[in-house]
Formats: sequence, C-alpha cells, structure tokens
Amino acid sequence: MKITNVTTRAYRLPLREKMISSKFTMTHRELVMAIIETDEGLTGTGWFTTAGVGALAARTLIDAYLAPFLLNEDPRNNERIWNKLWSDCHAAGPGGITTLALSAIDIALWDIKGKKAGEPLHRLLGGVRDKVGIYASAINLHLSKDGLLAQVEDHMSQGYTGFKLKVGKPDAEEDLDRCRAVRKLIGGGRHLMLDANQKWTAGEAVQRCRGLAEITPVFVEEPILSDDVPGHAHIRANGGVPLALGETLCNRFDFWNYVHMDAVDIVQPDVWKVGGITEFMKIAMLAQCASLVVSPHGALEISMHLAGAIPNCAMIENIFGLSLHDLGASATPVEIRNGVIALPDTPGHGVVFDGPALAGHEMHGTGPIKRESVISANI
Repeated sequence: MKITNVTTRAYRLPLREKMISSKFTMTHRELVMAIIETDEGLTGTGWFTTAGVGALAARTLIDAYLAPFLLNEDPRNNERIWNKLWSDCHAAGPGGITTLALSAIDIALWDIKGKKAGEPLHRLLGGVRDKVGIYASAINLHLSKDGLLAQVEDHMSQGYTGFKLKVGKPDAEEDLDRCRAVRKLIGGGRHLMLDANQKWTAGEAVQRCRGLAEITPVFVEEPILSDDVPGHAHIRANGGVPLALGETLCNRFDFWNYVHMDAVDIVQPDVWKVGGITEFMKIAMLAQCASLVVSPHGALEISMHLAGAIPNCAMIENIFGLSLHDLGASATPVEIRNGVIALPDTPGHGVVFDGPALAGHEMHGTGPIKRESVISANI
C-alpha cells in the first residue's frame, strides 16, 4: 500500500459560549485536518484542534515540508514515518507546532491501519476494555457559585459521577467556598477534580493546595507553569493533594522529566500536543513503568480509543463545548450514558466530519488573525 495524496484543511469554529479560566478567555477553536489517500482506495483523516496560536503554521508545516515525504510511503509504517518526520523537525523545535502537525498525520495513518485491519482503534492498539468512564469537565470559573452548582446539578442529572472545576480566583477563600459547595452537593462518593490552569507560583500553590485538601480532590491540575518541573516536585511533596499535568507537554522526554523527579501523580498527555497516537502510547507505557495513572486530556473522539487500549487509564474528560459535535464539526455526537462510553466497532477512529457545516468556517491563506477572535490571556 502506498500514499498517493495528502491534503489539509483549516477552520476557525465559534464556541457556543465564551469560555473563561483563571488565565484565558476563549471564543473560538481552530481545527486543522490532514486527509491521506492511498493506492488501495483507503483514506485516513487526522486532525487537531487548538485554542491558541499556531494552527495555520502547523498546517503550512504539513503542506510545505511533511506531506512531500509521505508520498509513496506505506501508511502502515507509522513508526518509521513518525521518527523520520520528528527528526526532520527537531531543529525547528521538538514540540508545539511540530507535534501538532505530526499528530494530524499520525492519526490519519492509524485511521488507515484500522480500516485496513477492519478494527476500531481501541482494539487495534490493545483492547483492554470496551467501556470507558468519563467525567464532566467545564470552563466554569466565571460562573457565580449558584451558577456553578446549577451546572454541576445538570451534569449529575445526565449520570456523571466525576466533575472537574476551575479554580484560581484571586481570593483563596472564594475558591475554597465554591469547592466546598460542590463537594456538599455531590457527596463523598463522587469524584471531584480541580484545574488551576497554571495560575499560581509554587509557594502560593502549596498554600492553595493545602487549603483545598479538605474537599478531597482526586487531583489538582496544572497549579503552576508546566515548564517548572522542580516547582511541581515541591508542590507534590508539600501540598497534600495529588497533582495532574500533561496537556501542555509535547513528547515523552517532557513527561520523563516529571516522572523521574517525582513531580506528578496523574499523567494527562494530549494526543494532539504529543504528536499523535504513536507517541501517546509510549508516554502511557512510561507512566505504567512508574505505576502512574494516565487520564488523557481532551480530544474526546480519539482519547476514548486510547483509554480503551491502555491498562493504567483513569476516566477521560468530556470538555463541554469542545467535542467535535459541540463545535459543529461532526453531525454525530459520542454517545455517553451515565458517565460511560461504550466503545464503537467501526474500523479506524470512526469520526465522520460534517463537510457542509464546516464549509462556512474554512480558513484560507495565513492571516492576519485577530487575537480576540480565538483566545486572549487574562493578564
């Protein structure tokens, strides 16, 4: 089998509602797709979405530098292709735009492999389980306490047993008060996760985490900048709560730096940020060797397959408003019943994009782009 053609498309998709965290305000999501065709008539589709800058740069990287290499390659040789392309890109940067571009290609290759084998990705990758637990994740820091409780109540009514809240209010007591109210609402038998979106300094994070420990969170996510490995080790040793991170890390070496410094409890690789499925599986194995739990970040439609394939996986997240269906990119939603996804048998990843709905949001050229139309920092 040989690759005969590679095409890309890019879209800027408006969110149903503005999303506000401790550091960012987001109004749109950008989607880049890579479509790989073969001489056997099989086509694979890969994609990534991002809230920050770089989507068009990653698309250009695919078109100008990566796609030409793919022609006449066997798409089943994903390890050879991934390592060749990552090595070629390394001088430009071992992560970020390079791994975003690689992820779209790699996911498309795995889609082809699944279709060729007649197997869904979760079974092709390992087949550990056929059902995956999922928790409700929402961008909710801007909501009043009453609004927050109403949101959590709505998620409870849909059968969710795990909930992630944003923290990072200027007033630590206000943060704690909101978390206490949610813990009282959901009771002791349900899971509560917290996400600070890299808001604090290391010393502040220790104080905040010690206070938040009383509501027994499963984890506090990204308390400080993801670049600061020693800072996370300090917080983990002194904060009194488990730490989760990984959505902004870009390869297995980044994750290794955290693991060998005892700076993380729950590993959260994002399949798009790390360069796709091929690299994600290596990170999952790294975590397994350290007896750490993996909880994939975002990317619901791919993360559910990954969670079905690895033994050391916790619940994955449904970020309300950011699934492909919520963004209007796919006509068919992932079916979630009582906080559980029954994994599909469709070969490959099974995602079908809604071309007509996407057409009105296609991005042509390379900009300029108004920053407020995508994401802006709350500083």
